[in-house]
Amino acid sequence: MQITKENTVAEVVSKNLGSDYVFSKYKIDFCCGGGDTLEKACKESGVDFDILKQEIETINNKISGETNIEELDIPTLISEVKGGFHTTISDGLYEILPYAAKVAQVHGSEHKEVIEINELIIAVEMVITETFKNSIMSLYPSINEIVDANEKSEEVTLESLQALQKAIKRNEIAQGLMGDSFKEISKLSSNYTTPESACNSYKFLYKNLQQLEHQVHKYMHFEKNVLIPKALNLIE
Repeated sequence: MQITKENTVAEVVSKNLGSDYVFSKYKIDFCCGGGDTLEKACKESGVDFDILKQEIETINNKISGETNIEELDIPTLISEVKGGFHTTISDGLYEILPYAAKVAQVHGSEHKEVIEINELIIAVEMVITETFKNSIMSLYPSINEIVDANEKSEEVTLESLQALQKAIKRNEIAQGLMGDSFKEISKLSSNYTTPESACNSYKFLYKNLQQLEHQVHKYMHFEKNVLIPKALNLIE
């Protein structure tokens, strides 16, 4: 796609592979803030638009052989998110939680921020677990019902629409909580910068927290700006 200042962040992430890494580099929110134009995002983050555009085009060209998620059908998209994001994020949390507790216990007296980070990541794990449960039990089944009705040229039932709306709302609330939590974690950790005297556990924690934040933002973007709009288009 031709990238312009009028494009939204979400449009660029959906159509340019690797652009999520560029946005993360400049601390541009591409999930909850995906509706912002590039002009607004660049102004708020302090990055020059031409530099951002060049970096996005460069990384996109390097990995353009990967699958474009916008070309996948809805059942495949759901399969991708369950087998990809759900697994990666859950595994990441499983690794991070014990390190967050250990670093808080060992270094909390000297660096009180790691105690808050530990509390935040525990809260994030609870929200993510409930979000995945909501997606698997409510959101994805509701979307599949709409897909089935569309394939059979049948009208979507009022019950299906209401169930979808409730599932979307629950996920939107959860995404807001996750986004705010990671903003606070990033702030407390000085954008995941460890002290000079940090031990390996400290370094491991911050490195993996930063990677987890990126994966969570990608997941949030995927559901909010790709999967759900694609399902809603079947209703219109």
